Amino acid sequence: MDKTAAPDPEALLFTERLRLEPIRVAHAAELIPLLSDARLYAFIPQDPPADVAALERRYARLERRASDDGTQRWLNWALRATDLAGEPLIGTAQATVLADQRALIAYDLGHAHQGRGYATEACSRVLALLFHGYAVQRVIAECDTLNAPSIRLLERLGFVRTGVTKDADHFKGRTSDEYRYVLDRPAC
Repeated sequence: MDKTAAPDPEALLFTERLRLEPIRVAHAAELIPLLSDARLYAFIPQDPPADVAALERRYARLERRASDDGTQRWLNWALRATDLAGEPLIGTAQATVLADQRALIAYDLGHAHQGRGYATEACSRVLALLFHGYAVQRVIAECDTLNAPSIRLLERLGFVRTGVTKDADHFKGRTSDEYRYVLDRPAC
């Protein structure tokens, strides 16, 4: 992957109500209360971080911004709501840029901040960066078929459902089917 053509992964991103800050170990202490909410993990095969130290270890790895072999760029942001008093962190956005001009996208938004358009705003900004800054041709997202809010978000962003994987995973006492969504780079 050509490292000279891409934007600075340390740059801040902005939207009307958000500042997207590249994830750092220092974000862990502020994000742990939000990311410890078990409700965020109802539709994914992960559990909340065990403690702030576990989240710090994860963020230390993500701060490298790339896989060891250089085939993936790791773009991860802490979402700060600039329209709220105290400008709290309200979630995270993630993108993995692959060597074949595809990218994977995901997000976590604190339960108290859901339903206010923050995820749409953050994901729209990340998609613009992927398409225009990283020359990504296709973005892929997967979500549990029962995760109605994420399905609505992906469809609102223009993603198209391209398939379903039956029994994609088994966690929290149930089998999970997953939808696969894609969004191709817009023409022009």
